[in-house]
Amino acid sequence: MGLHIEGERVDAAVRQRLLAVALDSFTRKGYTATSVREIVAAAGVTKPVLYYYFGSKEGIYLELMNGTYAQFAERLNLLAACQGSVRERLIAFCTGCFDGFVEHVQVVRLIYSIYFGPSQGAPPFPYEEPFDRMLEILASFVRDGIAAGELVKVDEKDATWAIISCLNTVMQEQLCHTPPRIDRQGLVRLLDLILNGFSQGVNP
Repeated sequence: MGLHIEGERVDAAVRQRLLAVALDSFTRKGYTATSVREIVAAAGVTKPVLYYYFGSKEGIYLELMNGTYAQFAERLNLLAACQGSVRERLIAFCTGCFDGFVEHVQVVRLIYSIYFGPSQGAPPFPYEEPFDRMLEILASFVRDGIAAGELVKVDEKDATWAIISCLNTVMQEQLCHTPPRIDRQGLVRLLDLILNGFSQGVNP
């Protein structure tokens, strides 16, 4: 049962509609060029409804970031616990990250535009935390692989960067406005090439 603010019904559906409209506008126009007036008009509500849920334009932006990052952090924790050989764990981790990236590709476009471009006046946010966590997890897989004899004694840091560079390139290709030239299956093929190189000389 929803609440009412100045005669307007507010509930979870209204909140989600505001988030969707804000994301669309931030992505198309940029943070600075998007106004609260435009967001509420597109969502079919009034300003008090947005203020009730998010407090301000900054608040709705941070909710978009916090919500997406929390979901991805949960995904990373689940992927970090994958079982199997190191090759299986690495491929499951990378394809799982790819799936999460594609699922939230519109938010990722917004993040990239602000992180790599002008700040647009957007509030500060720890954008790099997921990447740091990905590096940490991949490095642990590489260490496990070397210790178990599944991988040759390569430099742990170099091997980690080789894998994450491959993953990042394939994920970022999904941001293109033309049809992506490589997909999830292509990512698996590239990872197999890299891991074959790291496994040369290892007895099966």
